[in-house]
Parts: sequence; structure tokens; C-alpha cells
Amino acid sequence: MRAMNDFCPLTVDLFAPYRTLLAQGWQADTTQARAVVRLQALANALLGNATQPPKGVWLHGPPGRGKSALLQLFLENLPKVPFRRVHFHAFMEELHRRLHAMPPTPGQDYVAILANDIAAEATVLGFDEFYLTNLPDAMLLGRLMKHLFAKGVVVVASSNWPLPELFQGGLNRDRFLPLLTLMEAHLDPLPLAGSLDYRQRTAKPQWGHYVTAPVGESAEARLEGWWHELNEGPTVKAPAWLQAKRVQGSAVWLTFAQACQQNLGRTEYRELANLYRTIILEGVPSLTANEADAALRLATLVDILYDQRRRLILSANGLPHQLCEQGPAAEVFKRTASRLAELQR
Repeated sequence: MRAMNDFCPLTVDLFAPYRTLLAQGWQADTTQARAVVRLQALANALLGNATQPPKGVWLHGPPGRGKSALLQLFLENLPKVPFRRVHFHAFMEELHRRLHAMPPTPGQDYVAILANDIAAEATVLGFDEFYLTNLPDAMLLGRLMKHLFAKGVVVVASSNWPLPELFQGGLNRDRFLPLLTLMEAHLDPLPLAGSLDYRQRTAKPQWGHYVTAPVGESAEARLEGWWHELNEGPTVKAPAWLQAKRVQGSAVWLTFAQACQQNLGRTEYRELANLYRTIILEGVPSLTANEADAALRLATLVDILYDQRRRLILSANGLPHQLCEQGPAAEVFKRTASRLAELQR
């Protein structure tokens, strides 16, 4: 870890920018205020002369409680400390890409080399929307975080779940427990449990790009209107893996089966978001407990489109909170429902 003596002893007042958020319409919340106090203490520790790295922070709570905003508030008011803020999906994709690009060298610990590189880039890693559903990713992350913590990297993360509840319902969860134990030793939990969901604040949400079509009925005519309105411009060449109903201009029209019932993941969804400004997703059903894989793919797709600020036009046979109410993906989908509401704004 970089010696803390390298930094001037400064203090941070995170309450000034937090008061600005309150003046802009945020509702005063004791759990948020408590989080600001803890983040301010962490910032001052990072700017001080401590010989040991301070513990990071795990911001957790229901969707829309301001976790991402507080993470951003902390990082952008942290002078002189090199940091990275990254969406968790993007970070995992980056890890795989960087490992794949390393030249093969017998006997090398590639994860340790990658950890050295990341630690040289940032003293603080800010993870937005941290959650895991993939065991190989969990195993890779466990090895990486062990090296990063040993080098004094400090992690601040936002998540919908307390650390002990991550990877809930996952197969072979016992193999994930060492990572949980490691992170619990290096991050202090901070719950954000206010009653207000900032993504669904309006009394009557405007579902401008969300069409409900009961089972047996089609929303194709409504989608057709948006398609002709929003597919202007030169057509982007579709990647070889993409199965789509239509591609034209900077828009792509996918059925739910094409988008979420194929063997696709965050790499493909990020490429989709990079290529197209508008994504039409047709025919999202009510998902049963046996359709957890498709539900998790949908959650990943919505996360990435939300993070990339893409326009999502969607037809479904129910409102967002009704689409996945049972099974191992139900908890994950609570955030997805909240983000679907936000994407309509």
C-alpha cells in the first residue's frame, strides 16, 4: 500500500455536499447521515498518517436508497487519494479480459500479477452494485481480493444485500464463504434502510416506454411505433452472436427468448449497450422459480443498460415488481424492478 505519509494531513467535510443533496430534494434520513459520518471518518483516515490501511465500507440496503449516490459523494470529495469507481459487472469483465491478455508464462500467478497492477492504479476501489451469481467469478474474486487487501487496497462497495446474504441460493455456496469471511474482515457494514425509494418517488410513475400486455395479447403494434421513431441513423453492424428480431440504425429489437433464454452474459450485454442506443425487449413473461437463469440474465441486462444510460423499451405481461416474485432470483429482481422504473424517466 502507498504510505499514508505520502498524503498531506487533511480533513474532509462530506456533510457539505450531502446538505446540497438534501437541498435538491433528498429526504433527510438517519441511516444516510450515519453513513456519511462513517465515510467521512474513512476519508480522514486515508488522508492521515496511519501505517495500516483502514477498513472499507459495505453500503447495503433496498434499491433506490441512495447507495450509489453516497459512494460517488465519497469518492469525488476524496482529495489526493487515487481511486477507481467501477460497476461490478464491468469490473468482472475487465478481470477476465486482462487475464486473457497476459502472455502465458509457466509458474506465474496471474491473479497476483493482476492484483499488483490494480493496486498500482488505485488505493481505493469503489464497487457499485456488488452482487455475485456465478461461482467461477466468486472463486476468481476471492483470490484477487486476498492479494488486494494484503497490498492495502481499501474497498467501498454498494449492494442490495448484507455481506452474509450474498450469493444466496447459489449452488456450492460453501465454496463462496472464504470470500465472505475475507470481506467481512476488511469492510464495515453500513445499512441504508430508509423508507423512500428515490427511483420511484413520483406518486404516478410515467411508464412511457413500458407496455403491459396480458398473456395471450401482443404489444407489437405499440412497439412498432417506437421502432419507427427511434431507429434513425446509419445501421450498426450486428455482432455474430446476436439473434435479433430487427436491427436498424442505432436500435435493436429483441424478443425475451433471444435476449434472456440464450447462453448470454454480461460480455454480450455490454457489447449490446455499446453498439445500440435503443433496445426494444418484447414479451417478458412472469418468471417462475424454474426460470431463475433467464431472470438473472434479465437482471444483468437491465443493470448494464441502466449503467450505460441506454433507452430500454419493454413489453411484459405485468408491472416490474410482478415479473419475478418467487425462486432464487426474486431478491435480485427487486433491484431490477426499481431500475426498470428509473429507466422510464
